[in-house]
Amino acid sequence: MLLSALDHESFFHAAMATIPSSILIFDERLAVLMANRNFLDKSRSTLEATLGRRLHEIFPTAFQDTALDQQIREVIGSGTTLHRQRMTFRAPGVSLRVYSYSICPLQLHGGARGAILVMDDVTDHLRLGEEVRRMQVHLASIVESARDLIISTDPSGAIMTWNNAAELATGYSQNDMRGRLLADQIEAPQDRDVADCFRQIARIGDLRAVEWPMRCRDGQTIPVSWHLSRMTGTGGEVTGVVVVGRNLVEQRAMEAQMRQAEKLAALGMVIGGIAHEIRNPLGVSSAAAQLMRRGVGSAELIEECIGKVIGGIERASLVVESLLRFARPGPLRETTRVDVAAVLTNALMFASGEAAAGTTVDWKPPPPTRQAYAQGVQNLLELVIINLMLNAFQAMPEGGKLSIELWFDGPEIVIEIGDTGFGIPPAHVSKIFDPFFTTGGGKQRSGLGLSVSHSIVRQHGGSLTVRTAAREGTIFTVRLPAARADKRAVRAVLQVV
Repeated sequence: MLLSALDHESFFHAAMATIPSSILIFDERLAVLMANRNFLDKSRSTLEATLGRRLHEIFPTAFQDTALDQQIREVIGSGTTLHRQRMTFRAPGVSLRVYSYSICPLQLHGGARGAILVMDDVTDHLRLGEEVRRMQVHLASIVESARDLIISTDPSGAIMTWNNAAELATGYSQNDMRGRLLADQIEAPQDRDVADCFRQIARIGDLRAVEWPMRCRDGQTIPVSWHLSRMTGTGGEVTGVVVVGRNLVEQRAMEAQMRQAEKLAALGMVIGGIAHEIRNPLGVSSAAAQLMRRGVGSAELIEECIGKVIGGIERASLVVESLLRFARPGPLRETTRVDVAAVLTNALMFASGEAAAGTTVDWKPPPPTRQAYAQGVQNLLELVIINLMLNAFQAMPEGGKLSIELWFDGPEIVIEIGDTGFGIPPAHVSKIFDPFFTTGGGKQRSGLGLSVSHSIVRQHGGSLTVRTAAREGTIFTVRLPAARADKRAVRAVLQVV
């Protein structure tokens, strides 16, 4: 159905009234021929007050840094559209607004020419864009100011961004790293784990506390604890990965200081046991030497006295040697094959001075044919066991039974230290490995023992767990990778009063 001229004009005005842009039609003199409802509302004017007026009368102070009248004349003269310009406009009683505008040539009746001015208020969009830019700058500042290594990669693991902390820690700049695979910066053999993560990236949720050593420009490596999180697009597809790393260099140094402090605290507590271990053989040796000096007895008795003296000296020397080995710090990298049974025996010698009267010990070292070896640092492993034994003795102030068990479980060596003390309250079980957590009073230790022990066992590639029940005692379980394959199980329990 065709519209009449009157209907067509009504349709035109109705359409112009619904358009959300401000529209003005000018003739060659720049007089207004038409203004739509949006413009009239924005300018707080009426159609009667607008029609026929010239451009400078509608915008008396409208164009700041914008020669709008000249632009309209050029469009009318050239017949070429001017796209997406910007101007500021302040109507009476209205705050400053920013408009994006276009000017299109228009053919009027009778061959006359004019132009259409289409304006869109973009003030809110600009403010939003500025807010977004400020937020982006703020977030970028947070990333660059963070002490953690913050890295982003594409789904294949190629590095896209590399923050200042990563640069300081490794010596590599963002320009050095952009486009490199993250796996190539991780020390072998953990680099394969990184590559596997990105090959199976769709199944990764949040990967937390994974320790991968990172290569530095100077050829060194630093221990880093990593946390990986996927970035997804609107369709759920993986668009990249955010990788946050905690540089553990300072933490490792602090842990070393804590270990040394705990050693000193442990030495102070076990000094009584050490004195007892040394005094006994020295007393026997002294008595035997006095008998020999007097020349009392037969040749057989003299020979027995000589044996006692030599045995006492050897026993005292063994105690001193074990004490020095325990006290002397050694880096974890310098590992050796450690006889776990010897570790347990030495630790028991150090810690037994803290046992209350009436305490019994269940422990029988395995025979030489069933020795258990772990790869590690002996004095650190002794510190772990001493800490566990001291905790057990403290849990039995009125006496009780300390059980020590050692056996193989596949490729792992399992050590269990159990006591028949008062147990650990359920509310404390989740906190006992936290640094400085302790339920003891002034006579108790620093609270570093279990935290340090947990850290040492983890550095050896093992685990430290606890089972406890109120008034039934506590069992600490240490699992360590065996230094060699041995499927024969060792489980030794013997009561020694």
